Amino acid sequence: MSNPYHENRRRSVDLSNCDREPIHIPGSIQSHGALLCFTPDGRLASRSANADALLGALPAPGAPLGEHHLDAGARAVIHSALEDKHGYVDSRMITLPSGAFDLVTHKSEGVLIAEFEKRPADALSLDAFALAAHQAIQRIQRQQGVEDLLTLAVDEIARITGFDRVMAYRFLHDDSGEVVAEHKREDLEPFLGQRYPASDIPAQARRLYVINPIRLIADVKAPTVALEPDLNPTTGRPLDLSHSMLRSVSPVHIEYLSNMGVGASMSLSIVIGDRLWGLIACHHMSAHLVPHAVRMSCQLLAQFVSALVERNLNGERARALEYSTALRREIVARITDREDIVLALASEHEGFLRLMNSHGGAISMDRKTQVFGKAPSREAVNALINWLNENEPGDLFYTSALGADAPALKQALGDICGVLAVRFYREQDGYAFWFRSEQVEDVRWGGNPEKKYSIGPLGPRLTPRGSFAVWKETVRGKSLPWVKTELEVAGQLRLDFQEVALSNENMVKRARETLLATLGHDLRDPLQAIMMAARMIEVREHSPSSSNLSKRISSSSSRMHRLISQVLDISRLQSGMGLDIQRRPVDVRKMAMEIVNEARMAYPDNEIILEAEDCGEIGLDGDRISQVVSNLLSNTRHHGEIGKPSTLIVFRRDALLTISVSNYGAPIPTAVRDNLFKPYKKESMGNQRNARGLGLGLYIVSEIVNGHGGRITVDCDNNIITFTVTIPAPAD
Repeated sequence: MSNPYHENRRRSVDLSNCDREPIHIPGSIQSHGALLCFTPDGRLASRSANADALLGALPAPGAPLGEHHLDAGARAVIHSALEDKHGYVDSRMITLPSGAFDLVTHKSEGVLIAEFEKRPADALSLDAFALAAHQAIQRIQRQQGVEDLLTLAVDEIARITGFDRVMAYRFLHDDSGEVVAEHKREDLEPFLGQRYPASDIPAQARRLYVINPIRLIADVKAPTVALEPDLNPTTGRPLDLSHSMLRSVSPVHIEYLSNMGVGASMSLSIVIGDRLWGLIACHHMSAHLVPHAVRMSCQLLAQFVSALVERNLNGERARALEYSTALRREIVARITDREDIVLALASEHEGFLRLMNSHGGAISMDRKTQVFGKAPSREAVNALINWLNENEPGDLFYTSALGADAPALKQALGDICGVLAVRFYREQDGYAFWFRSEQVEDVRWGGNPEKKYSIGPLGPRLTPRGSFAVWKETVRGKSLPWVKTELEVAGQLRLDFQEVALSNENMVKRARETLLATLGHDLRDPLQAIMMAARMIEVREHSPSSSNLSKRISSSSSRMHRLISQVLDISRLQSGMGLDIQRRPVDVRKMAMEIVNEARMAYPDNEIILEAEDCGEIGLDGDRISQVVSNLLSNTRHHGEIGKPSTLIVFRRDALLTISVSNYGAPIPTAVRDNLFKPYKKESMGNQRNARGLGLGLYIVSEIVNGHGGRITVDCDNNIITFTVTIPAPAD
């Protein structure tokens, strides 16, 4: 029966499946050493095909080491490692007839892996390289920023190891990477600033870089050496070589290095918080076996670099928050107490854009929109507001790929790929926006465009320039992402803007209340005096001219009095105070007759038909109900068909008072009818027969009726418009 693990590994590896390649179980090692595998009781379970040639005679599979195998020192190391929980014993240099070796051990899924790596004749001791690493650490730790310490780190590692090129490679938000520091031989092409797609280092490779932080390929061209057998007897699966220093390498990676003319490579992991943050990658143009002692010193150096990078990143984040907090306060100070937030922010927008490292921005409130920097048009921003209101219930929205997340907006927003939006005033569509362009616009690779690379079986994709092309393709339509710090600052700024907007609204509200108080107290008394003077003129003078003058004064004063009353009513309603209904017994029939008589005298050309039953006295606010009837009759005069009568009907049935006012006229359109009882409706404007109307009357009528627990409806039938008011009128 076939082993599924072996079946999987026999499949050829190419770019389409390398992300699924089981690189931790390659079944082979590099040729500059030998590998032995022992069961927990010390029996030989597996070995590399070159083990006999390098290490001398070995026991048969299933047998333990004897006195004539290896040497006493090697056997003692292996025995100690078998007894250790993890199988780790400090590396030892042993000397066999075939030469000197570094012996390193570890346990993997219950078995012991012993690796014998050839030691160059000129290799120094670990102590010498540890001293070199310590000196490098002292120099590196004096650097102030991440870029500076990585630049010095690659210089020091190149000095210690002798590699032709050493690069610091940093992973970005999407697992793509960038060369951020480089030390190279003068005749080599620079790779500084080069970008690579995430697919260049598949997920399983990243996982191994965290598990095993140092990796050496001593000779790219050397053939691999198979394990015999490639089997862990305790699991029945292939040997897991995740922690092995001799593990062979994916053929895809070998082709990549070969295309670049690289003969040997070494990588050191920069791990921060159990996450692979970056790599220090070393290349040599020929085979280059770096001794184990050197690699251990470099590993120590890389671990220290990781700690310094983490410390610097935390410091950078703290400084960024401090800077953004100060800038945020400056922005808020500039718009506080300004009458118009939108214009105030637009006039001094540089700090607003700098706060989020954005190319453009916008601010909008109540659909008054200002854009600045590299931003879409006002119309496009308003379309974005509509989309957010329909699709995003939250107050914070961000994307770095607008075309993918909101394709309906792509055409309107053009080249914009990144959007960060905060809603600071829901009721008035108060939004602040930051915009970013596609990230490839800011990237230029410094490599030689004329450089020709060797092309292997998998094509030009496996070259630096091919990787750069793939990276550009994968980030098309994307901006740089909005990082956590920026989102935190945006959330804080949203609260700041909200506070400013509400504070400004309160200022306007206080000013309005002062104005209304003036209207209510300082103007009503003079109006009353004017109206009384007009009546006195009418009584004392009997000439037609004085009579007309008094009527005109009285009419204008009454109109102004009604307007002041309406404005005060609107103020009470919109402030949530209500209309202060004061109930007392009212003879509704008598009240209706008085209103009709006054209307007939004031407007003798307008015929009014009154049909009022004796309803008895009902507990109502008489002044308010009079206001209802007067407003409805006024409505018939302004909107009814000229020359046709209006009708007022009043009756009481089943503890319900009904007041009906109707007139002849064209049916009211449905869209208009839906807004009939709202204030300041545009349908009320432009009426030639009521040119100064504000559309407040029906709104106040509706609120008065609601305040009495009743309801008002409108019907259009046979060119007759009828408003019907029904109010509870219990017998008691």
